[in-house]
Amino acid sequence: MNVKYILSAALVATLPSLMHAQTGPDATTVERNSQPPTSITSGDNQNDKVDASDAGAQRPIFLKTEKISGFAGLDSRYFYRDNPFQASDSLNDAETAIWTNTAYVGASFVAIEVDDAVITPYIGASYTKTEYLESGLDGFNFDSTSAYAMLTAQHSNGWTYRGGVSYAMDSSDANSEETYSEFYPYVGAMKTHSLFDSIVGIFDITAGKHFSKSDDFFSTSDSPLDNFDATISYGLQYVFQNFIISPRYALTYKSFSDGSNDGREDLIHSLSLKVDYPINDDLNVGVFGSFSKRDTDGVYSTDYESMDGGVALGLNTTF
Repeated sequence: MNVKYILSAALVATLPSLMHAQTGPDATTVERNSQPPTSITSGDNQNDKVDASDAGAQRPIFLKTEKISGFAGLDSRYFYRDNPFQASDSLNDAETAIWTNTAYVGASFVAIEVDDAVITPYIGASYTKTEYLESGLDGFNFDSTSAYAMLTAQHSNGWTYRGGVSYAMDSSDANSEETYSEFYPYVGAMKTHSLFDSIVGIFDITAGKHFSKSDDFFSTSDSPLDNFDATISYGLQYVFQNFIISPRYALTYKSFSDGSNDGREDLIHSLSLKVDYPINDDLNVGVFGSFSKRDTDGVYSTDYESMDGGVALGLNTTF
């Protein structure tokens, strides 16, 4: 049989998978900092151990003046992840240790009292460096930057509503080129309630629209990852001696509408467990683990399952 014919047939057979093969982390699943830690926005700080992030050990620093309160922190995580790119093709066999380091800063401004609510403006920014420690995957190392502006409205009935906009950008370490960017306007609401003396329940819902820019080789669109998303979650926070134990379940729906992803719908289940141990006001250590599963409908399959687990360190310095 003609060798040229064999190669052509092989190319045609593999083309569907090549069209949608991933060449790095799935930008739609990367954790992005779009708001300050919940401890900052909890007002009277009764819930100041509730964290805005599922993983990592973040304890904010406050710098108080008459009209502004600043906060800053460092978060370092070392963990093992199976299927680090959240891929549905041959890349889902990858396994690696990952090291992430995040620095964040922000500020809240003078609160505005209206009727039975207090409205507070916030701004913030963060920088995260992600390194894949498995040989052969280190070419996918990337840096992420983000910035946000947000308003919260804390009501006397215990609900806290929020609305804001964030900007995020990923760049490759290998060539220092931008690989993904987005603007994300969003709204949300959170309610905490006491279940027992040492257990707090945390209900949270958020929704927004990702206006993104990324490459899609097989599409004329530069926004194939544009999507509307909505997440509903419920978590617990249990204080046992000096340990803070926080299990959480989240369900996310995503609807895509551009490029090769037009008509795609994702449903993502996430289950996580975090255990923090505050050593002192400036140092916090913890362990964490999570499992996530995505089901896709409407286009080619992007179904995946991924698990991770590791340790986290939060270190703060007053200024």
